[in-house]
Amino acid sequence: MAVRRASSRDEPEPERVQKRLAAAGIGSRREVERWIREGRLKVNGVVPSLGAKLGARDRITIDDRPVRLHASRDAKPRDSRVLKLNRSPGERLDLKAAVARVAAALELPRAAGRWLAIQPLPPVDGGLELITDDGALAHRISRGVHALTMDYVLRMRGELSAAAVEAFREVAECEGEPMRILAAEAQQGAGTNHWLKVTVRGTRPALVRHWWSAQGLVVSRLMRVRFGPVLLGRDLPRGRAGAMTAGERQALLTEADAAALSAGSVRSARAVP
Repeated sequence: MAVRRASSRDEPEPERVQKRLAAAGIGSRREVERWIREGRLKVNGVVPSLGAKLGARDRITIDDRPVRLHASRDAKPRDSRVLKLNRSPGERLDLKAAVARVAAALELPRAAGRWLAIQPLPPVDGGLELITDDGALAHRISRGVHALTMDYVLRMRGELSAAAVEAFREVAECEGEPMRILAAEAQQGAGTNHWLKVTVRGTRPALVRHWWSAQGLVVSRLMRVRFGPVLLGRDLPRGRAGAMTAGERQALLTEADAAALSAGSVRSARAVP
C-alpha cells in the first residue's frame, strides 16, 4: 500500500508506521507490527503494509479509534521519561498505578502518553522494573538488552551446596537455551532458606529457576537488583517508583547502543561469504 505524502514542504518527511507510533509512545514497534498483521491498525481507512510510511496528513486508527500524533516541527518536543519501580514478587505490573504514585512529585502531566515496560520480569518475580513513556527509547534499549548484565538475588529452599553453586557458574544452557553466568555468590541462611546473588548476561530469569529446580532446590523468590548500569537502591522501597537520573539514563543508553552496534557488526561479518 502506498500512503500518500504530505503536500507542504514545511511538513516532516514520511516515516515508517512502526517508527512513528513508537516515537509517539503509542506502542513498541513489535506491537505496531502485530496490530497491522491483525488488521487492527489502519491508515486512511486501509490496513497498511509493514513497510508503509506515514505522511503528516495521514489519518491513523486502531480498532477504528483515531490516534492523534503531534508531528509539528514548531511544537516543543516532549521530554521522554524513564522511571524505576521496585515491584513486589507476585504483584501484577500495573504501569498506570505506578505512574500515579509519583505523578505529583515528578510533576507529570495528567494527559501523559502511554507507558511501556522495558524487558519486564515475569509476574512471579520482582525487583527493579524500568518503565518509560517513549516507545522509541524503549525499543532502543531493548535492542541491546541481550548484552547487558543483570544482577538477581534468589531465595533458595533446600540444600545449597558449594558444589551446586560451582556447577551453576559453569552452566552453558538450560532447556536448549544458552545461559551465561558471570558470577554466583551464596549466603547461607537460617533453616532451609538460603540466598544466592547471581550476575548473568543474556539469560532469562525463568532459566535460572528451571536449572535450580532440576537440582532439587526451589527458588521461592527472585529479585532483580541491577539492570545494566542501573541499580535498585535502598532509597526505593518495595512498591515505590522514582525517576531515573540523567546519569543513569545516559549510561544505560550508552551500554545498550554499544551492544546493539556490536551485534550488528557480528551479523554483518557472518553474512560475508
